Amino acid sequence: LFLGLLLITPLISVCLWLSIANERQWRARESDDLAVTAQLAARIIEDELTRTHQIERAITTREDFRRAVRQRDAATLRTFLDTLSHITPMMERAAVLDPAGRVVAGMANGAEALEGLAPAPLDALRAYGPLGPEAPSVSDVYVGDQAAGDKVVLVSCPIRDEERVLGVLQIQYRLEEVARWIEKVRVEPDGFVYVTDRRGYLVAYPFQVLPGRPKNVSDWPPVSAAVRPGTISMLHFPYGAVRRPWTAAVVELEASGWRVIAQQPDASMLRPFYQLVGSFVAVALVLALFIGVMALRWLQLHQATLRLL
Repeated sequence: LFLGLLLITPLISVCLWLSIANERQWRARESDDLAVTAQLAARIIEDELTRTHQIERAITTREDFRRAVRQRDAATLRTFLDTLSHITPMMERAAVLDPAGRVVAGMANGAEALEGLAPAPLDALRAYGPLGPEAPSVSDVYVGDQAAGDKVVLVSCPIRDEERVLGVLQIQYRLEEVARWIEKVRVEPDGFVYVTDRRGYLVAYPFQVLPGRPKNVSDWPPVSAAVRPGTISMLHFPYGAVRRPWTAAVVELEASGWRVIAQQPDASMLRPFYQLVGSFVAVALVLALFIGVMALRWLQLHQATLRLL
């Protein structure tokens, strides 16, 4: 018995030490993977918004477009918007509004539209400095079509004639289209990626969201936590009805204030590690049992030899 304990105790101690040390390393590696996933999704969102804004800037800086805005030439403006709809096929609507918020010309799914674009452009205009925008101005989530309950966001760009604001060009996206930008970014096996606006409303979410009012998730820990824009923040928090521990990587976009969050249950993060540890423990127990049997057999042989002497 003493010999068995002498052999098994160090083996168990080494296994426990290795398990604790490697669990920390495994957790750190999985956290790094979450951070990379959140960065990737944030980069995709940022690139799409920047691309939209660059297209808007390319149109709003054209002199013939600004002349049409000054003259309220709706036919010419619709030609520009029709071209815009072909360049940006995922958009739902596009419109040119005057500084008072009145629609001068609009296109919706390739057809003329004069209604249904909100919020008022004045909110978008306040997001820019006096010398013009350097980043996209993105609205919060709102209901674009009250009857259908479709939730949308706007990317807006002021139309300037030197320092004078002639109006604003707006492109409207449904949230389903925004979600498609990052639908291929996944967190395996049980995690997910989602996006919120600056007020804490869901922009993109991989699970079913009921139509109607935007869903406010500002009380979710990754959404309510204080983070520094443009950096990655790692959070550990309880989540769900049973308060299971989760880990999340949070990236807040500087230009729009949107948050991109990749989160995963700790149990799922560590499941492959525990499976690996379980295999090693099983091997160790078999080895310890073999050593114990061999030691017992040796002891029996030794006692038999002593009796013969």
